[in-house]
Amino acid sequence: MESAAPREPTLNESRIALALFLLCLAFHGWAVGVGWESKALPGFEFRQAQTAISAFWIKADRDFSPAYPTPVMGKPWSIPMEFPLYQWTVVKVGDWTNWSLTKSGRAVSIACFYLCLPAIFLLLRRWRVPPGRRWLVLAVVVTCPFYIFYTRAFLIETMALMFGLWFWVAFERAVSGRSAIWLAVAMLAGTGAGLVKVTTFLLYLLPTGWWAAQRLWAGRRGDWRRDLGWMAAAVVLPFVATWWWLRFSDATKTLNPLGAFLTSAGLQDFNLGTNATRFSLEMWGRKLRIFQEELTWMPVVALCAVAAGVAGRARWRELLACLAWGAAALLAFPVLYAVHDYYWMANAILLLLAMGLALVALAETAVPRAVVFAVLLLVVGGQIARYQRHYFPTQSLVQPGGSGLTQALRTVTNPRDVIVILGQDWNSMVPYYAQRRAVMYRDDMGRDPAMVERVLAGLEGETIGALLIAGQPDGRQWLIDRTQARGLTREPVFMWHDIAVYLPEARKTELIHSLLDNIFPEVALAPNVPMPMEGLAGRWRDLASLRKWQRGFFSAMHPEPVRYFASFGPAADGSSGKLLYGAHPTTRLVFALPAGAHTLRTTVELPADAWRLDNEHTDGVEITLSALAAGGEKRVLATRLFNPRDNEADRGPGRPLEFSFTLPAAGEVELFFGPGPNQRDTRDWIMLGPLTIE
Repeated sequence: MESAAPREPTLNESRIALALFLLCLAFHGWAVGVGWESKALPGFEFRQAQTAISAFWIKADRDFSPAYPTPVMGKPWSIPMEFPLYQWTVVKVGDWTNWSLTKSGRAVSIACFYLCLPAIFLLLRRWRVPPGRRWLVLAVVVTCPFYIFYTRAFLIETMALMFGLWFWVAFERAVSGRSAIWLAVAMLAGTGAGLVKVTTFLLYLLPTGWWAAQRLWAGRRGDWRRDLGWMAAAVVLPFVATWWWLRFSDATKTLNPLGAFLTSAGLQDFNLGTNATRFSLEMWGRKLRIFQEELTWMPVVALCAVAAGVAGRARWRELLACLAWGAAALLAFPVLYAVHDYYWMANAILLLLAMGLALVALAETAVPRAVVFAVLLLVVGGQIARYQRHYFPTQSLVQPGGSGLTQALRTVTNPRDVIVILGQDWNSMVPYYAQRRAVMYRDDMGRDPAMVERVLAGLEGETIGALLIAGQPDGRQWLIDRTQARGLTREPVFMWHDIAVYLPEARKTELIHSLLDNIFPEVALAPNVPMPMEGLAGRWRDLASLRKWQRGFFSAMHPEPVRYFASFGPAADGSSGKLLYGAHPTTRLVFALPAGAHTLRTTVELPADAWRLDNEHTDGVEITLSALAAGGEKRVLATRLFNPRDNEADRGPGRPLEFSFTLPAAGEVELFFGPGPNQRDTRDWIMLGPLTIE
């Protein structure tokens, strides 16, 4: 269905479209703030952490040089990928606002996305879309679930997209209008796009190049040379700046033995692809999955396709052009778009433009306006619903960021320490969340002893705070030997999942105490590391003098004892689901109590192996409760012999023990566990359950 001439929007239609866009924009503003307090970086966290760690160390070192720090591959700490305009901006926003680094990164990304919207509004003029209907296109853009989720990511993507779109707009206006102002905008935006992300700049050279070729062809018998001069003026600075940056970044990367593979030549097949990857069914399968699951909701894409079909041939050129330019990126960079969903930030906007133009085309037909707005509501409503189902659950989680591993590393290493990692490629997540510089050996590098030693030798003057080995990679023993020679332990001190962590030998005991004093999720001492019990056994200790983890032995006692004596040191076992205290003789627990009547309640048990054996069995444990006098004298309040060998009622888990007593004045009582009648403590493995004194 098509009319002889496009139907112009009425004033009311324009107002309704604007109101609907503002509502959609308000939703977008709310949605990007979901989970604002979270310090985690959901959405290809590997790449976000790489950007964030650069910003972190730029801020920490106040290093605003082009060779900015990305300290994950040892010295020199710089392996520059993109020009750090985004990172610099994030740091400055944090300085001005006192926001955290994460919030500043999100704020910059969001601001750049919103600055894309006026560029899109102006861009739609090139296709003669009336201002009143441009709001329809923008409503589709701001409700896209993919752009809601990734707009607030700690990534350069929205900044690169902003520069790319403004370059597109400014290039055409500068050339067609002979405008010096638009020429300056084109030069600056093109330079920004080329420096921040060259692949995005190359994508937006496609529509500008297509427009330039058409204009030069149309004016081939006229003043085409002048047009060509304006075009050249618009791109010469961006081209020179991009060329300079590629040369500079490559030269800087080659200074780092572990980072040399990241040069343009080293990543050529990965960045630009090959014929094999360009036409690989596997790669296209990955891209199809991202297209279907991540960008928007496929039924709304289908609905816009139907709208385009109903509109007949109206705007088919613009629609096909947007889709072709977006698809060209998939061919030009076949691997990048297959393995990185965030790369679609550059070209998904072209899909949304096509969808929006399909709705514009429908509005220009004789289809009732109510139907047009109903279709628009279905499209934006479907996208919002897709966001709520697909992205909101992840985005709404408020998390501290990192893991028990990175929390532990922040505790056991100093801020300027270097951590060495093998088995995690060059994934920046652990160094970023641990807020430490790192040497990350790729597995192939870890198998090269000369490379290992060369990089470690480059750390002269630095302190290695920890070695992390994930799994059982080749070359691990050589690296362990090299770091041991630099002061680290030969065996791991603690584990997190399959990651073994080695720490400085000179600080081992101190660091074990630090680990035990804190509860780090899924962190445990390595199997061969005993708990440090020095000073805990064979002498009286006040609980107030113990470390936090040492007091944990007594956490099931209420009140806690004020002091204790344990011949073999305190011990506890929580494997049964409740904390059992090891009261092997001789154990003495002293409690401070007020005057009055009291009842001590607990449970005791001895394992069957302690009393069933004919040889070396327990002869029982004497349990005595005494009141302590000021002069050290004791008044026995209650006593019993716990002997499951001779007393069947004492057999089994959790046998109740209850002592009632009265103190005429506030004072101390001692709960004593001693050997049985034969005065030997063989197999007196008595366990004390949760204890209360009321």
